[in-house]
Amino acid sequence: MRIPTPAYQTILVPLDGSDVAEYAIGHAVNLARAYHARLLLVCLADVIDAEASGLPLAAEQVTCQEAQARLSTLRQQLRGENLDIETRVIDGDEPRAALERLVEAENVQLVVMSTQGWAGMLRWVFGPDVESALNSLPVPLLLVRPTTYKIVVPLDGSSWSESAIPQAQEIARAFDAEIILLHIFQSPASDYADQLALAGQQEAADRPYEEMREILIAMRNTLRQEGIRAREHIIRSNNPAQAIVDFVESEVGVSMVVMSTHGRTDLSRLLMGSVAQKVVKNLRCPVTLVHPRRP
Repeated sequence: MRIPTPAYQTILVPLDGSDVAEYAIGHAVNLARAYHARLLLVCLADVIDAEASGLPLAAEQVTCQEAQARLSTLRQQLRGENLDIETRVIDGDEPRAALERLVEAENVQLVVMSTQGWAGMLRWVFGPDVESALNSLPVPLLLVRPTTYKIVVPLDGSSWSESAIPQAQEIARAFDAEIILLHIFQSPASDYADQLALAGQQEAADRPYEEMREILIAMRNTLRQEGIRAREHIIRSNNPAQAIVDFVESEVGVSMVVMSTHGRTDLSRLLMGSVAQKVVKNLRCPVTLVHPRRP
């Protein structure tokens, strides 16, 4: 008995603006080329009521305008594939229903998607009851688990800690990795900051946080201008070492931590020095320690 070969005419790829979600595109392109199929790239945007819908709130939700811009860039990048490529943006707080309507309206025969994204693609698209939703999907679903490389660089705002960045850049270039600039924010005067907040001066209390955020954004933009994928992340914690370990363990795809042995003080066993020791002791991934040159 001859088993019929599936005829895919339209292949849909859900995206959320993250690199790991876009990992599925390569697999979809190969299938579209093999079956001379149309490729439909769909970006999810403005999931404004994710919490009320039982969905995890995305760390980096994209707006409709950002989604359109990203899809336009992807379409331009895929021009050399000589494929029929179309794009759509799904917005609102019911991505699963909208996606199912699109599958029917566009006569989609196959959905290809990453298992990961800003908030976990499966949960974002299908909601908390993933298994039930997958069973109800009317077309085959090809799930792709990304192989990603990420380098976390902990920074404390000092030039000492920033000495780890050049080393991270070289490794990132060699392995096409993403650099995550990580800062563990500790208020320099938490009691004073609490008093400001109680007095209605939250803006003054948050100023050091915003200043650090602007510094990280500037570093991120510099790395991007040099062709390196980069993003910044800030965590509020009074335990920097544990916060770094927790972040690295929870972030999918972290291959290495690159950090300075020194920080705000020249004493290697204080601040970044002691933090580095604790991170090395508790992390399972490789840690590259950079000893900064003295000015």
